[in-house]
Amino acid sequence: MKSVKQNALMHNLLLLLCENETISVSRIAAILDTSESTIRRKIDILNDALKETGYGYIDKSPRRGLHLVVEDRAAINKLFANYELKNIMTGERQIYKYLILILSGKNNKITLNELSERVYDSIPVVRKNLTVCEEWLSLFELHLSIKKNVGITLKGSEESIRLAIKHIVINNDLYSIDESIRIFAQGIDLELLKQCIFAIESEWNFKFTEESFHSMLVYAALAISRFSHTVLTISDTERKTVVKYNEYSWSKSLFKMIEEKFSVEIGEDEIIFFAVQLLCSYLIHSENFEENNAYKYDEKLKTFITRIISVVSDVINVDLTQDKELYYGLLNHIRPAIFRMRFEKHSTQTLTNFIKEEYKQTYRVSWALSILFEEYYGINISSTELSYITLYIQSSLDRMSQPIKMALVTELGMGLNQLFCNKIKISVPKVEKIAIISLHDFNVKMLDQYDLIVTTSSLKISSDKVIQLSSLLSDNGIGLIKQKIEMLKSRQLETKKKFDVSCHTLFDPKLIFTHLKVKDKEALLSLLSKHLVSLGYVSSKYHASILKREKTVSTYIGNSVAIPHGNSGLVNESKVAIAILDEAIQWDTENEVDTVFLLVFRISSHEDSKRVQLFYKGFLELIETDEKLKYLRSLPEDELYKYLVQ
Repeated sequence: MKSVKQNALMHNLLLLLCENETISVSRIAAILDTSESTIRRKIDILNDALKETGYGYIDKSPRRGLHLVVEDRAAINKLFANYELKNIMTGERQIYKYLILILSGKNNKITLNELSERVYDSIPVVRKNLTVCEEWLSLFELHLSIKKNVGITLKGSEESIRLAIKHIVINNDLYSIDESIRIFAQGIDLELLKQCIFAIESEWNFKFTEESFHSMLVYAALAISRFSHTVLTISDTERKTVVKYNEYSWSKSLFKMIEEKFSVEIGEDEIIFFAVQLLCSYLIHSENFEENNAYKYDEKLKTFITRIISVVSDVINVDLTQDKELYYGLLNHIRPAIFRMRFEKHSTQTLTNFIKEEYKQTYRVSWALSILFEEYYGINISSTELSYITLYIQSSLDRMSQPIKMALVTELGMGLNQLFCNKIKISVPKVEKIAIISLHDFNVKMLDQYDLIVTTSSLKISSDKVIQLSSLLSDNGIGLIKQKIEMLKSRQLETKKKFDVSCHTLFDPKLIFTHLKVKDKEALLSLLSKHLVSLGYVSSKYHASILKREKTVSTYIGNSVAIPHGNSGLVNESKVAIAILDEAIQWDTENEVDTVFLLVFRISSHEDSKRVQLFYKGFLELIETDEKLKYLRSLPEDELYKYLVQ
């Protein structure tokens, strides 16, 4: 079913490109009821296929959209007779077939001929598709060695191979999870293995999330099937760290049971490796926002969580410090998150882009926490983990926000008024009660009693709180009310000044560039880094640290804005370099950027940390709306500097 839906999506995508001179990704996503990130991925696949087959290509123009350049219109038209587009699509399903065969090969080897026969592709096609496989495997620090008379050899650590296998099992849609596990762990009694994991869950009083359960099932099966002929490389750090936590005891208990049930002997390295995966896994906590008894939280973590909530509260001017649900939620989430960022090389989570767009302002607030993760734990927070922390903060804000007080000033009949009130309560959950006031009873003093006043009559007063609609029941009117309510909610994030006076030294006129022309992201970061080095603000190694971070986490935060930053230990003096580009450049696989704030922060004291918090507070105000960004981008360099420090 999923395959059919994907084929239909590609078919409709090509149809829209053919029928429109230009069309934006957002417009396609809206028409096809699909996320923009999915559309961008499919556009790339379709574009490669069109180029390879000579049908044409897809021209991508910033601010204009997508344009299909056709070399052979008749050939394109024929494609619509083939609903599955088999003539032009290789598709990720075929690549998954390659990866499964490569990762399940005996002694990590498979010949080109064997691979060709099993995937039904010619040798030239196999060679081409192996380059795609190489890209995927590189995410796990694996690569392929292809030699004549030897074949294809998978190179990399056993830990990386198992991590890659886990991701293949969880994500491929060729086979069920159980079927996939049996490919890599032949002969394993999966039902018996599941019973062992269930028993450990029950004994230690915790529950895995669905994905984590399947991940642990994969790792346990691989331990049984591979321990006798593979060697795990466990670092001293992992050995010293893991044994301190209950997960090590869980792992030991599980493998003791496995040894008894499966008549095998599992070594200590397998127990430690599995414990690391447990530390990285998501658990379901049922203790109703209290510390889970399965965990022993250290005081450092508790202090860290308290600091996180304090920083967020300060940045958004909303006190979240009394929200116990937020505290315990973050406590239960961040502990395994720290281990995931230390030990995992790739994430299967796919919600990041949705969260960035759906909760844009809160996601930007969360970026203020990245420096805290470096300060406390010496790790760079990933965009995936940042996104999930965003959800906890957003949930807390939703709990804190007060219901909207609304009044309807009307001269219409009660039946129509009640119909309107019911429609509003259904469409806008934040409105719980609506006061109905007759036009002749309304007076200007009532403005202070309500957040919003809706009317179809002229009240002859000027106020942001008043919305005059032509019709109470039109969708357009409901839309205007929603917009006004969102504006009211966003005011809690506003500050009176752009930046506190303590932040003014972060800006230097020599580090502000407008109407800049650069060919790509690397060129821009190189240019900014050279200026920072020449002014003595950073060491010569700072540029490399920016690039390293960009490889692990996208610093795109929406509205064509990015906030790259490097290792704070390489900073001599905190500064912010700003680049406003004439033309947008590709920032990551899915987003273009035309406004860049390179955040160069040194955190060596409490005052430094406080100044960074104040910067983020002002920064959120600076880029809050499209209108503010448009004005920012219109300023020349000297005016932009004055605007920031006024």
